[in-house]
Amino acid sequence: MSKLRLILLTTVLTTQIIIAFGQPCKKLADGQYNFKHTTKGHKKADFVLTIAGDTYYIIKDGQRKSEGKIEWWTDNCMFKLNAEHGQETKTTDSVDIFQKTFETNGGTCYEFIGENKFRLTYCGNLHITLSEGRIVKR
Repeated sequence: MSKLRLILLTTVLTTQIIIAFGQPCKKLADGQYNFKHTTKGHKKADFVLTIAGDTYYIIKDGQRKSEGKIEWWTDNCMFKLNAEHGQETKTTDSVDIFQKTFETNGGTCYEFIGENKFRLTYCGNLHITLSEGRIVKR
C-alpha cells in the first residue's frame, strides 16, 4: 500500500511541477501600474509605468521621465525596459567598476515573483536581487 501511495504522490507532484513551469507568464496588459519598491534604500525609486502595446513611458514625481520599448520574456516571467536613449534602470553609483558590472550582467530586468510582486535583477545574472516590490494596477 505504501508503494502505491508513493507512486501516486510522485505522479501528482510531477504533474503539478510540469504544469507550473510549462505555462508562460502573462504580460502586463495595456494600462498604468504603480511600481512600489519595498527594499530599504529603493523607496525613492517608485514610479508609474504606462504600457501601450510594446511601448512604455514612466512617470516619476508627477513628471514624464522616459519612454521606450518593452522587451518581454514570458517563458521566465521577465521584462526589460529599453529607453530610447539607453536602458532605463542604471546603477546610481558612478564608480566604473559598478558600471562595468551593470553592463556585463546585461542590464536590469523586472521579474514577476508572485501575484503583483516583482524583483529587480540583472538580466544576465539572476542570482542578484537589486530590489523587490509590488505592482498595483491604477
